[in-house]
Amino acid sequence: MLMVKKIYFYIEKIWFKLPQKLRFLLVGGFNTVVSYILLNVLNILFSHILPNTNKVIVTNLALVLQYAITINMSFITMRYYVFQAHGNFYKEWIKAFSVYIFMYLINAPILSFFISILNWEVWFAQGIYIIFATILIFILHKYYSFRKIN
Repeated sequence: MLMVKKIYFYIEKIWFKLPQKLRFLLVGGFNTVVSYILLNVLNILFSHILPNTNKVIVTNLALVLQYAITINMSFITMRYYVFQAHGNFYKEWIKAFSVYIFMYLINAPILSFFISILNWEVWFAQGIYIIFATILIFILHKYYSFRKIN
């Protein structure tokens, strides 16, 4: 166990020498992949459980559950591995939570539009959304959720 700890701390030392934007892309990329896969798995699952339900409703149910599951994972990984925040944990969580709720309020109508009006598949529509959301999430976390106050 001691050896594993030493290896972890060695990797962590190298990790924090990386530029913040690169750490954000790597951690955010991991969080995004997990969220993206989870949304698609939940969407498929709900489509089978609720076969006669409107596709937009099914997708939005999957989206709500995906956000509920992944918000905390994203908060913890961003807080520590990207922004190295040491402020009040609960205040930062509330601010990060509000960022993700804000992003959900953008994500849900855009995804619904792509699915119902443009007739895109969920996996493609969410993939397009993610490209634009990534930049906004970085800005909101950097200057709001985990802003360092001097």
